[in-house]
Amino acid sequence: MLDRGGDPTTVATPRSRLALRLEPKRAGFNLITATVEGELIVRNEGEVAASAIRIGAVLLEAGSGRESEVAAFFAQSIVRPATPPFALAPGEERRVRIVVAHGREAIRGIPANGRAMFVPVVAINALHGGGDASGQTGRAFAVGVERADSDRLMPFWLDVPPRMYDGLAVRSYGPVVEQ
Repeated sequence: MLDRGGDPTTVATPRSRLALRLEPKRAGFNLITATVEGELIVRNEGEVAASAIRIGAVLLEAGSGRESEVAAFFAQSIVRPATPPFALAPGEERRVRIVVAHGREAIRGIPANGRAMFVPVVAINALHGGGDASGQTGRAFAVGVERADSDRLMPFWLDVPPRMYDGLAVRSYGPVVEQ
């Protein structure tokens, strides 16, 4: 087997490789926080078992220049994992319940047509062992209400009364880490 660089003298070592998919169930506001609840599907697409998988999750917000906050989250260690560490055989997947919150007073919002909107971003960092190397997969997902008339998601407006929404969808946001 050749390495990804195509160097015929280097043999790639089989390893685990995680794929992450977020299925949001509910999102919105109360008087104190913005919250996103959902399920994270973690799948081992590698050739060997992934061990000691630790999942970190945080709720951030989209906006100009805020992709750097996602990158900074991926660079941190996982202090409070979303679930106890687990393992996945090649081809196996697991659903992990994710609930993330962001203090409402800390939301900066994005100005749009004289109003302020909030686009929640759920950043997921997965650290794991597998084969002879450790690995990391980091993905971030912008969350919004699915619209039938557009590919764009409807944001959450900050000037409406607190409520939770369903009928949600995600779009990839910011940098992706696959090591």
